[in-house]
Amino acid sequence: MKNLLFTLALLASFNSFSQTSVELNLTSKEYKKISKSLDLKVVNRGYDGSGEVFVKMSKYKSDRITLYAKLWNEALFEMGIPTGNISDITDETIFIDADWIIKIDGKIGYNEGGNEITSGGGFTGKIVDFNNDSKIVATFSSRDSMTFIEGFSAGTKRTEKFKNIVKVIFNEILLTIK
Repeated sequence: MKNLLFTLALLASFNSFSQTSVELNLTSKEYKKISKSLDLKVVNRGYDGSGEVFVKMSKYKSDRITLYAKLWNEALFEMGIPTGNISDITDETIFIDADWIIKIDGKIGYNEGGNEITSGGGFTGKIVDFNNDSKIVATFSSRDSMTFIEGFSAGTKRTEKFKNIVKVIFNEILLTIK
């Protein structure tokens, strides 16, 4: 009888672990190094890790996806996190299919044509519950940031470093889920 109860408890723990496990592709040494350099602070008051996540720059007005949001989405995809998308754009409204919006902070600059461009940041932000009046449910802040020039090519060492940092940040957010 004890063996049966132990086996059932073990199966239940494996089942719950598999729902929250993610693929990081980092050694523990790399993870600790990134984590230490970030000095990350996470406050989670409602993010539960379920549903699709959509990433955008918090102060960016354009519906165009910034390089920072693109790299965040790539990192989340590599981790196995379901990501949302823009389903429709009208003159006045952008329709997003997602349960959670991650609004990452960054510096906004302007190009020669007067259009907004992102010019830095990417490791501080908040998570809002898109299904609950965009209520803020989690915040994360870091003393670290990274600057890219718009149009920076993907697949370089710098973009891979950025995505690895995002993976550590999001994993630390997931570890705060109760």
